[in-house]
Amino acid sequence: MALCATLLAAYFAPPLAGEAVVLSERAAGTKAPVPPVVQTVRDPSAQAGDVLSIKARDADAQDDDATSVFASRSAPVPAAKDSQPAAVPVPQTPVAAQAPPLPFRVLGRFSEGDEDGVFLQINDQNLVVRVGDTIAEHYKVESLNATTLTLRYGPLNQVQTLEVGGSN
Repeated sequence: MALCATLLAAYFAPPLAGEAVVLSERAAGTKAPVPPVVQTVRDPSAQAGDVLSIKARDADAQDDDATSVFASRSAPVPAAKDSQPAAVPVPQTPVAAQAPPLPFRVLGRFSEGDEDGVFLQINDQNLVVRVGDTIAEHYKVESLNATTLTLRYGPLNQVQTLEVGGSN
């Protein structure tokens, strides 16, 4: 359907101004019927407005914004009011990067002899951590006291804490 619509549109389309369509027959020795080849011939009198000209650039001539391709386009600056002084923008201090929230969930705690540990879950993985362990490549367990597990986030060297509850 799209092909038929395209062919009909091409057949009924008016010729461009200044151009004539000339049909030429193909070689007569072919067995199958072949549609004629369409050639476009330009009218020499119509070429005056169609041809682009190249102009020499003068060294001291300036391009105006309407004809310059690479001209700067900016909004006009409004005139300053005489009654009020111009406002000076206050520089904002950059916000220091912060470690992401802890991705761990506390499952429980244990005590084995003189060594304490915490059961943590990250995503679908269960872990047993003790002081000195590194978790998820970025978190190092610094300390474990009665209710808090202290972790250091390596990339930013920031300390974070996780409430683990009391021991049983």
